[in-house]
Amino acid sequence: MRYFCRPSVEQAEGGYIPQTFGKVFEPFGGVSLGPNAVLDTDGTGILEIEGEPLAIHAESSSWSFLSAGELAAFQRMKGLRFDELRRSWPGQARASASDFTAHLYRRGLISINGHRAVDAAMFHESANYNEGNLVELLLTEKCNLACPYCLAGANKSMPTMDWEIGKKAVDLAFGMMNTRTLAFEFAGGEPFLQFALMKRLTEYIRNHPFRLGRTLFLSVQTNATLINDERAAWLKENDIRAGISVDGGAAAQNKSRPQVNGRPSFPLLMNGIETLKKHGVSFGALVVLNRYNSGPPGELIEFLLANRIHGFRLNPVVFIGDARKNWNEVGLTQSEVLAYFQSMIRSIASNGHLLLEDNVRSMLDFLTSKQRRTRCMRSQCGAGDTFQAVAANGDIYPCGRGTQSPGLKLGNIFDEGLRSLDEPGSRNSVIGEIRERRPHKMEECRSCDYRQLCQSGCSAQAWERHGSVMHRTPECSFYKTMYPYLMRWLSFDGQAFDALNRCSYFGNQGVRVDHDFAGAPAMPPPPNQWTAAQRI
Repeated sequence: MRYFCRPSVEQAEGGYIPQTFGKVFEPFGGVSLGPNAVLDTDGTGILEIEGEPLAIHAESSSWSFLSAGELAAFQRMKGLRFDELRRSWPGQARASASDFTAHLYRRGLISINGHRAVDAAMFHESANYNEGNLVELLLTEKCNLACPYCLAGANKSMPTMDWEIGKKAVDLAFGMMNTRTLAFEFAGGEPFLQFALMKRLTEYIRNHPFRLGRTLFLSVQTNATLINDERAAWLKENDIRAGISVDGGAAAQNKSRPQVNGRPSFPLLMNGIETLKKHGVSFGALVVLNRYNSGPPGELIEFLLANRIHGFRLNPVVFIGDARKNWNEVGLTQSEVLAYFQSMIRSIASNGHLLLEDNVRSMLDFLTSKQRRTRCMRSQCGAGDTFQAVAANGDIYPCGRGTQSPGLKLGNIFDEGLRSLDEPGSRNSVIGEIRERRPHKMEECRSCDYRQLCQSGCSAQAWERHGSVMHRTPECSFYKTMYPYLMRWLSFDGQAFDALNRCSYFGNQGVRVDHDFAGAPAMPPPPNQWTAAQRI
């Protein structure tokens, strides 16, 4: 069996998921097998990935590559008594039939006497993760840059938030009492055009009378071109997390992120980056992959490393906001996006770069966890319930990606009788569909072997392209190719796995298992995971 995992994460989830969500998850523990124990592979399919057989249980996202001998044994297990498997086990195998059976069982790939160690409906009711509320405040929908793919459709005619709107939005956010954690993100447009309001709202949030001991997180997403010493020092003093939008070196940045007057933005960006570093403000980068910066990935990697930026998120341009009218100029095909991501992550691994790309990290998290933490990569994303965006004029949307889609508007903060920011979503039919959105409920997803890894993707993008959130993501082909690519590559390439593990793609907790239970082991067998006897 070849796969990678995070045993410490599985150990923690083995307690948390059953206790919190009532789902079966037993990745560890002893397995006692009587001769009449009935084995079954129901729900687990076999795919061939670059010549290697992959066993995958699509509903629980359990998976492992099998050797030829293991595959032959696995294919006999449909309704097979354990004694029959044991009697036919190859004599040259260094592991016993019980070792192999126990490993398959704990991985969630077979059942024993009808019992599963991993719930077959692991993701049907929830993402198995309780998250805090996230509120995005668009302080202004004006901007000093003119990105042709702007999600917010920012331009000089767009509105700017005033104190009364900002204060009311914060009050309604604190009216949401279903969580102990509240996160506020200042966004835009360019939020530093409203620096005075940002400072005033920060103080109001920190000292809000209805905070009631709740944990707060504050962040800002900025293009960094308006950062000066005063603003950087304020971010540091107030512990405001910063994300900067950057599209690469001078040529790429000036083409895809010009100033509104057409002049280059790169010199302003570099001044902002240096000022943030001078004041000790840590920040990550958001890069929008588009037609202007989709050349060799080495150019982007070199720029990020040269500027000591070690964490970034590479978001392919999406058909939302201004990108809709400029798609022929900035848009990319899914095959182009896929080729870029594969080349980029291979370059990072082969060169040992300390560079963490968050989309790939999230995909590897989905492959090694039974929780789905990243909102925009899962079907039940919390939009409208635990995530709201308040536009500069006070309109409420389910997320920042929806603010240019009128059909996703939930209401306005000054609507009569409104007491909390999540109330409009609670009675909105589209949010109701997002709440119930699951891969097995969509015809184009329910038969896909990667459905609980992709999770049908972003609701807002499905809405924009197809007019319904009950539709798979437009990025379907990207995920259907990228997930098996990562599984195959990192299961068989130990050097690449080790390089990414050192760079925190597995939170420094990754373990790669490479052991042929039906033949001679390629590596020492995996650590004993079954320390306590348990009768099935």
